[in-house]
Amino acid sequence: MLSTDELICHMKEKGIQFNIVDESAAKDFLTYNNYYMKLAAFRTNYEKVDNKYLNLEFAYLQELSTIDMRLRYIIINMCLDIEHYIKVTLLNKVKDKEDGYQLVRKFVTKNERVLRNIYRHKASEYSHGLIENYYPFFPIWVFVELISFGDLTYLCEFYKKMYGEEIIDNKFMNQVRDLRNASAHSNCLTNKLQEKITGAPDKRILDFVKQLDCVGRSSLLNNMSRSFMYNFVVLLYVYDRAVTSDGVKKNRYRELNELVNVRMLKNKTYFEKNNVIKTQYKFIKKVVDKL
Repeated sequence: MLSTDELICHMKEKGIQFNIVDESAAKDFLTYNNYYMKLAAFRTNYEKVDNKYLNLEFAYLQELSTIDMRLRYIIINMCLDIEHYIKVTLLNKVKDKEDGYQLVRKFVTKNERVLRNIYRHKASEYSHGLIENYYPFFPIWVFVELISFGDLTYLCEFYKKMYGEEIIDNKFMNQVRDLRNASAHSNCLTNKLQEKITGAPDKRILDFVKQLDCVGRSSLLNNMSRSFMYNFVVLLYVYDRAVTSDGVKKNRYRELNELVNVRMLKNKTYFEKNNVIKTQYKFIKKVVDKL
């Protein structure tokens, strides 16, 4: 494992410069605020020539890591909002159909691993009471408090098959879950802005952005071919449909607006020579401004 001094030397060998943040300040940052792997992940947004990065300052990596962190905090809260309102919608629909036990009983009969996963948490300070009191015959209002986000989406799909009503479009829930998990585990989100999606973007996502009437066709297709940008817009699409409280939406969109229109512009001169970052920033700014 390299020392902080050796990491600084390694970065310099790779073309990373220390004109804005000097080497001493960079050492302090790496020692007390971040670690090399997390910070260096963002270097992939920059071009390399002869194995050296072009126009890349340590300060740029520092700034990108900070913005990424703030974005993760907002994303995890958006995902928690989505999860909450999926539960609200599901419980409201179930109460008009049955006693709240039938759906769970049939679901766990076909998905026994869900019960096993719940039982593994019986020692948890926050869930042992519910598990001890109800296991294995859970009513729906207890069951949704104990299962994972992924299993909640499977339960919604099971409800749809059982009662013919859709709770949430499962088409996009894997992407929402992946963003949720990545944010919860502090994985970098914006470190591969040039990475492209596999296949074509879904028409519903394209139509969602088109309805906002804020970007041109070429910008839409270009940005929706980029993996993170597409996944983030998928999250916005799901959020817009799943969250039924206008007040909650308004507050969350206010947070996004502050990040995009205030914090992201704090050091905008850092990215004047990076067309990938500038192009995706302009796109998401227009979308967020419309929301």
